[in-house]
Amino acid sequence: MEKLLNEISEIPGVIGSCIFDKNQGMLCRKFDVNLPRDLTDNIGINFIRLLQMASMNKLDIKSAQFRFDRYWLIGIPLQKGIILLAICDLHANCSLVAATAAMLMADMLNELDEPFDRPQEGTSRERVSFRQQEVLPNDSEDIQLYFAEIENALAAAIGPVAKMVMSDYVYKWIQDAPPSVSRLPELLNILAEEIEDPTLIAEFKSQLKHLF
Repeated sequence: MEKLLNEISEIPGVIGSCIFDKNQGMLCRKFDVNLPRDLTDNIGINFIRLLQMASMNKLDIKSAQFRFDRYWLIGIPLQKGIILLAICDLHANCSLVAATAAMLMADMLNELDEPFDRPQEGTSRERVSFRQQEVLPNDSEDIQLYFAEIENALAAAIGPVAKMVMSDYVYKWIQDAPPSVSRLPELLNILAEEIEDPTLIAEFKSQLKHLF
């Protein structure tokens, strides 16, 4: 779980992130500064109460952002009574933080079912990781240069998980047909669907418009 929280905490402006359980308190945390424990505990409890009130009114909160005098708080429910909290400075890109957290949610849910100190087998990162030179023909150097450009643009939209997402979809893209520059728009459109945020999608496509 710590590795997944690391992906969020590496985003510029993120002060820290944690997994909070209403019964057990903080399960795992990754903070760059020493925030008071009672502060994060109180925030976690109150956010869970907000989810409970929403549920009573038949509302399903997917994520919430709160701006305080010194911090942005982003909260995302994972399971009943368990949430992900990200605490950011006021200049952080909250849309990017929320999008990154959404991309990692499946892995977080998997790890919640296992002890945090026990290594996971077959995590999504391990399943999708590959070396480009192992799946691309030797004459695909130009394609690999484009891949680096695409990955940089994707990272600007969804953060550090871009490498993992890119690896997964490039592998699938290559399985469908031989890689070629003419097929890059197909790959770009698939990646754009993973971004979700309309503003970030537009920025991603704008950076790579010469490849569409």
